Amino acid sequence: MNITVPTFEFVPLHSFGPAVLGASRAEIRTAFLRAGFPLEDSLGSSDYFCAASIQVEYSPSERANFIGVSSSPRFAAHIYGVDVFDIDASEIFAIIASHDNSGAHIFDEYEYLFPNQLVSLWGADQQYDRKGNERRFIWAQVGIRGT
Repeated sequence: MNITVPTFEFVPLHSFGPAVLGASRAEIRTAFLRAGFPLEDSLGSSDYFCAASIQVEYSPSERANFIGVSSSPRFAAHIYGVDVFDIDASEIFAIIASHDNSGAHIFDEYEYLFPNQLVSLWGADQQYDRKGNERRFIWAQVGIRGT
């Protein structure tokens, strides 16, 4: 039996699935609740959803300014139509780089921030390849920041 999970798309500088950068903490919580992911924990300026696989950080004015996502079996996370947790880290890096229009980018498996899209990549390692039996280097977290 195949279980269908929602697919949430990263839109750089704008949103991840139902969560929009710049939205209030209450709006983010409501958006994820409606998508089936109630608030599970809150610590200081961060909220956590879906077993902490979705992290939202807020500015001092309580507006979402970062959404970081880790792999989860409960949803798929895409950017430019590609599942970010089912493609080798270097390949997704190249795809995002091709959309950044900020010059050359040099792959770094530890962390990277694309300056024009404010897309961050963190911690590429085989242990995060949950969809491919730990054979590929997959990013531990993919995130977007607001301007």
